[in-house]
Amino acid sequence: MKEIEHLTDDSGKLVQIADLAASLRCSHIPLEEAIRDLQREIQRQLAERQTNDAQLNVLELTLTTSNGTQNMTVVFSKPDKRTQWEEIFTEAKQKLANSIERSQIPEFFVSVPIRKTRAGLQFTCASPTLGTQKDVWVCNSDGYVGQVCVLSLVPEPSVTSCNGVCNARILCVSSVPASEERANSTLMNVNISIIDGSSSGSSTIGKPTVTNSSTVNSSPAKAANDRKGSFKQARSNTGSRSVSNESDIQLDSGSSSEDSEPEGGGGAPERPTNQSPIGGLTANHRQQDSTASCPMMAGGTESGETTENQQSTMWLGTEDGCIHVYNCTDNIRIKKNKIKIPHVSAVYSILYLDNRVFVSLANGDICVYSRDRTGWNVSAPLTVTVGTVSNPVVKLLNVHGKLWCAIQGTIKVLNTKSLQIDSQIQISNDSKPITNMTVLNDYVWISVQNSAHIKCCHHESFEVIFEVNLAPSVNKMLSNCDDIIRQHKAACLRVTSLLACKDLIWVGTSAGVLLTIAAHNVAKGSPLPVVTGIPHGHTGHVRFLTFVESPELDGDGATNEETVRSERSDRASGTGPSVGKGKVAATVHNHRPLLVISGGDGYEDFRSTGNNTMSDVAGREDSTNHLLLWKV
Repeated sequence: MKEIEHLTDDSGKLVQIADLAASLRCSHIPLEEAIRDLQREIQRQLAERQTNDAQLNVLELTLTTSNGTQNMTVVFSKPDKRTQWEEIFTEAKQKLANSIERSQIPEFFVSVPIRKTRAGLQFTCASPTLGTQKDVWVCNSDGYVGQVCVLSLVPEPSVTSCNGVCNARILCVSSVPASEERANSTLMNVNISIIDGSSSGSSTIGKPTVTNSSTVNSSPAKAANDRKGSFKQARSNTGSRSVSNESDIQLDSGSSSEDSEPEGGGGAPERPTNQSPIGGLTANHRQQDSTASCPMMAGGTESGETTENQQSTMWLGTEDGCIHVYNCTDNIRIKKNKIKIPHVSAVYSILYLDNRVFVSLANGDICVYSRDRTGWNVSAPLTVTVGTVSNPVVKLLNVHGKLWCAIQGTIKVLNTKSLQIDSQIQISNDSKPITNMTVLNDYVWISVQNSAHIKCCHHESFEVIFEVNLAPSVNKMLSNCDDIIRQHKAACLRVTSLLACKDLIWVGTSAGVLLTIAAHNVAKGSPLPVVTGIPHGHTGHVRFLTFVESPELDGDGATNEETVRSERSDRASGTGPSVGKGKVAATVHNHRPLLVISGGDGYEDFRSTGNNTMSDVAGREDSTNHLLLWKV
């Protein structure tokens, strides 16, 4: 192209030279002949370079560099050389892309089927327990019964117990760590056994100082005064399990699963008729165990309260407006919830942050539960109205200490100290509700209803820097499926779950396909991140995604205390492993192997064809819920 430019310029100059030569008065015939010969040669060279064949020698390349996008023009001497080079270059690009894709595919570990004890049971949510015991509580529901299955990872992943816990759909579950005031104490690593009170004499709860149950919107100072009126516990061998007053809080002691079961659910959701509600209490209902590895004083409440507050707990929110609280170490088959907290509407989301538990309700309120050294104050939470009955807060997310509340297509950012709304972000202009959120480093990834796109939003500027279309990657994974099934899944494709783990965003879809997005170098102006399909997935919807630390000790020999501190600062606060505040936490998570777990309908290997034996086996398991585990 430069040669054409130069020849054209030379041709113009020769015209000028010919004009000047013609003005000469002396004889200049040899000069005119030389100029004409030179003009003919230049025109010949121009004609060669300006033919269509000459254009085939040119290749335009676009380069993406750290300084932005740049263009480069490469000119070859012949068209066939250009074609040969382009083929080799394209092949090299594909090999590089394949090697990157293989390195980003996590190592598939195992598939764990969970047989249904009732027809229609489907996964709803899951959460790992805290402490040294690495379990995952998986919640199922058929709309009538809420069931919890405990996935134990030692000695190998298996379901150790599966039991109905309530007569309602479980919508959310969250692990809550023990009191942070005891974080640096060696007692954090002492496992206190809590078993059925009937085994070693039931506990009797002394008459409490009753606080007014109407103090839902009370000030922090008032709530603190309420907590001072918490009850004292005395040991007794009588069979009494409860006392009554005017509130609705229910504290349930241990009970065998045979005592009372939900309809067909194999569990014990409700108290017998002799169970009376207790109000104005902190969550200190304990059952003494003579086999506990840490001794308790026989009638001293101080020791008992401190020990109880060291127990990490699991909070389960239900569609009928209750929160069921268990100890992380409870055997779900033989233990009932130790606390049952009723609300006026369904519990949509539970999140632990800064030594408090935030609970979003279907009426638009967020209840904030706090605790002191004696335990959780469950009778008088602070209440913040963030949404409405028609526009409730459906998701909560901890983003660098701020609480992001998803309401329809909008996110309201709640300051957890002042409990005031700092900002409001419009994510969906067409009013499509937000369905999932997760955070990795400085960016929040968001999906909306009935969409196969996810948006990436900066946590401070609130700017949506790009949107990723997942449909091409999902269709690629479905290429071996039956045509009708593939068309059906593609037609109703949407994002069903999101998870941030290490440097990857995990995406679950309605097609059963799982995807990962390399999100560690995300920035404004950068190219769209690579979306990679995972060969192993589900036949139906991906219902949830979570992760848990592998029970095997990591390479740098992290201690149990480091593990507990790590879990408290990261996973328990609802963040991914890369969002922890503590240096120790970040170190532990970066070196400790993790297991990512997906729950969904059936199991499918998307590398298989329709005639493959494995696919046929998977087809017969379409109706069986499966947990899939990956090592990362």
